[in-house]
Amino acid sequence: MQSFKLPLPNGATVAGIHNIPPVASSPHYRPLIVGLHGGSYDCHYFDANEEYTAAKQSTALGVPFVAIDRPCYGGTTSFLPVPEDTDFTSETGRWLHEHILPALWTEFGVSNSCNCIVVLAHSLGVMGATFAAALHAQDKTPAYPLGGIIASGLGDQFLSGGEEAPIRKPDVPPYHTLFPLDVKDQMMFRPGTVDPEILACSESLNVPSPLADAESLSSVWAPKWREWASHITAPVKFALMEQDCFFVGTEEHVRSCVGAFVKSSRVDGSFVRGAPHCLELSYWAPGWYASCFGFALECAASFAVRT
Repeated sequence: MQSFKLPLPNGATVAGIHNIPPVASSPHYRPLIVGLHGGSYDCHYFDANEEYTAAKQSTALGVPFVAIDRPCYGGTTSFLPVPEDTDFTSETGRWLHEHILPALWTEFGVSNSCNCIVVLAHSLGVMGATFAAALHAQDKTPAYPLGGIIASGLGDQFLSGGEEAPIRKPDVPPYHTLFPLDVKDQMMFRPGTVDPEILACSESLNVPSPLADAESLSSVWAPKWREWASHITAPVKFALMEQDCFFVGTEEHVRSCVGAFVKSSRVDGSFVRGAPHCLELSYWAPGWYASCFGFALECAASFAVRT
């Protein structure tokens, strides 16, 4: 994918990568899919190598795809330390809703004949995406059309010790930490669930993470997310993996989480048997991306009919 940087109205910058197929190859109703990575990764989570990349489905279906470094990661501006009157997740969600998604919509959506944005979020990226979608639902004049939300790898039933992953603090930017690679790979991928070529990319995919991001999981997400979810009206695709390292991987957990989206016009729940936490980097990735892009295309058609 190609790299980009965009200035934001608040004086910040958002960085990321994109794959924009020609309009001539596009479906009748074309979504712009925006990828939000989890902790310890950046935008390249969605473009690890030539085989494990969202670009393959993007090109095949003619659907534009953009992945960003979330605020405080990689090349996107940091707001750390977190302002006293807010928290990491809420601030991330506000940046997404007020600045980042509108800028992406103008730059990549409007100019490429898209009719809505569908957010594809993984793990900790789901937290800010959920808050942003709740803000969008309550905004009478949103600056971008939200067609749907896809969430993988984040629930609220923690495995023992899952609230705080093993981390170390080497020479990284202030307020950040970094996973040791051996620990990270053992957690994110269970034996037999990942191509060795992905493990060869582990070092390049491993990036410093804001401590406040992971800390928000138990202090902010767990007690507040169901309230946020109750406001969301856009369609939702929600998935948990059987071999997740942080969350209980059961169909019951999926049903419990799906039930929080009481106002959503559509909620699809997926329990991915055998799959590890990093679904988008596992052997399940091609099938998962196919289902996500299919869902996004359905969202775009529904959005067009509904509006």
